[in-house]
Amino acid sequence: MDATKNEIRTLEGFLAVREQAEGQTGESRTIVGRAIVFNSESEVLDDLGMRFREVILPEAATMDFLMTQDIKMNMLHDRKQTVARWNKGQGSLRLSVDSEGVSFEFEAPKCDLGDRCLEMVRRGDYSGCSFEFYPDKYEVQERGKDNVLVKHSRFARIGALTIGLDPAYTATSVSARELYDQTPAGKADIEREKQEQQERERIIAEQNRRIQRRRLSERII
Repeated sequence: MDATKNEIRTLEGFLAVREQAEGQTGESRTIVGRAIVFNSESEVLDDLGMRFREVILPEAATMDFLMTQDIKMNMLHDRKQTVARWNKGQGSLRLSVDSEGVSFEFEAPKCDLGDRCLEMVRRGDYSGCSFEFYPDKYEVQERGKDNVLVKHSRFARIGALTIGLDPAYTATSVSARELYDQTPAGKADIEREKQEQQERERIIAEQNRRIQRRRLSERII
């Protein structure tokens, strides 16, 4: 993982249209949901045969951090379908943080895009909430063959939240080799390869010294 790769994570069952408060008239246009859940293991993710789970720690998405971010609320991961925006605490998208994670709410805009978003959420056709992030600080723990746990404690950036169709917890742009390299088994392989390379270099250097000594001896004779 590195800060140049965009990761996407999707959660199921954290999306709804808020009911109108008592005394208010008309249909509510307020969409609410939770995009990030803290201290909860993801389903098993698989990239290039590398199986792992993820946990987002609370320190990865504090309110202080969110106040530095420009985050769009999109539909279906499409930047052309933005329905709200949080720009360092300002804008039509409202975010909040509690012990369980990061929640959001916004008023569906009164346009074709907003009407479609509202109707699809109300009907339950859109049931997943995603967040797109660039990883920064994380810890990798090995938990058995081909299964590691990645704990994110800091994001480099959160680029967008998304309302989507697919409720599966999915991963994109994850470097399986990089994850493996940070497990105990991966570190042992790297150290072994390093030692083998050093031994090869030692043997080659010794062979070169022998050749130089032989050539020097031949010139003297």
